[in-house]
Amino acid sequence: MDGVLINSEPLWREAIITTFKKVGLHFTEKMCQQTMGMRLYEVIEYWHHKTPWEGLTLKEVESDLLKTVTQLILEKGKALPGVNESIQFFQNKGYKIALASSSANSLINAVLKKLNLNDVFTVINSAEHLTFGKPHPEIFIKTALELGVKPVNCLVIEDSFNGVLAGKAAMMNVIAIPEEENWNDQRFCIADYNLKSLNEITALDFE
Repeated sequence: MDGVLINSEPLWREAIITTFKKVGLHFTEKMCQQTMGMRLYEVIEYWHHKTPWEGLTLKEVESDLLKTVTQLILEKGKALPGVNESIQFFQNKGYKIALASSSANSLINAVLKKLNLNDVFTVINSAEHLTFGKPHPEIFIKTALELGVKPVNCLVIEDSFNGVLAGKAAMMNVIAIPEEENWNDQRFCIADYNLKSLNEITALDFE
């Protein structure tokens, strides 16, 4: 969802910088990229382990970050280029479409409402309460089971390296659509396809 359907990654970075400033941590956008694809509480735990703070509890910081990013998405969030066209492309082929996100359920609901995509997905899953988050493949395997499709017959579309790793670990085909600043990141070579935007999907030969 984040970085594929909606331009939320800059908003996530803005929310992280704003939230962590309250506990005395001064973040750069580059630092925020280190936790792309992680679940919300994993982001909090990751940074608390690296640079511990006092005052607010981890749960309080998590709650504040979720509230901040949700508000930013509702105010500024926009669909990325090619979202509606690629959805129509897959629907015309008769493919089942699912949403498997590391984001919290409440944020998923906010994004779907914002983009008017509530009726698009056969299955919607959040890794919020799963045992493992990306890059572990649990969310993708769970989603494939609920779709009634073998993982090897699934196609994952991801923007983060953690997500690409999760898709490949699930034995799925993976399209990577990294942010522009990560287009030359060689780690994304493990994906089956590397695209610049969803608009390029319709040119691929899935048969």
